[in-house]
Amino acid sequence: MKPRGRLVAVGDERGSVLLLGVGLVIVCLLAIAVITDVSAAFLQRRSLMSVADAAAIAGAQAIDQGAYYANGASVGTRLNPRLVRSAALAHLTRTNATTAIPGLHVDGISSDGVRVLVALSSPLRLPFFGAIFSKVAQVQAAARLDYRPSP
Repeated sequence: MKPRGRLVAVGDERGSVLLLGVGLVIVCLLAIAVITDVSAAFLQRRSLMSVADAAAIAGAQAIDQGAYYANGASVGTRLNPRLVRSAALAHLTRTNATTAIPGLHVDGISSDGVRVLVALSSPLRLPFFGAIFSKVAQVQAAARLDYRPSP
């Protein structure tokens, strides 16, 4: 019978579990930071969309009153383009949207007489990666003057 040889340790593995644990903690912290930033960006964009939608609805209520009083409520009732812009801007001012959303910029307010289109933008404020990534959220909202004859 041949005597068995001793097993020789190739390397010392002490501390490798600690290294894996530290790596796992770093990966978990990065995942939490990314999830937090994505959630913040989503909520800020949603808030911006809500403000744009409300401004478009306010603009869609700015009908041409001269035509309305002359012809009554009919398919020919149109929006007054000058009043649309001022009504949408007045709504943004009245609701303190510029205070609630820092850096709010009105990219455009337009009307074709029936539809109102409001475009807003705002820089995203990300809690963790905001210094690295400077992105701007841009949204558009549309509202329509809808005539429905009474039955």
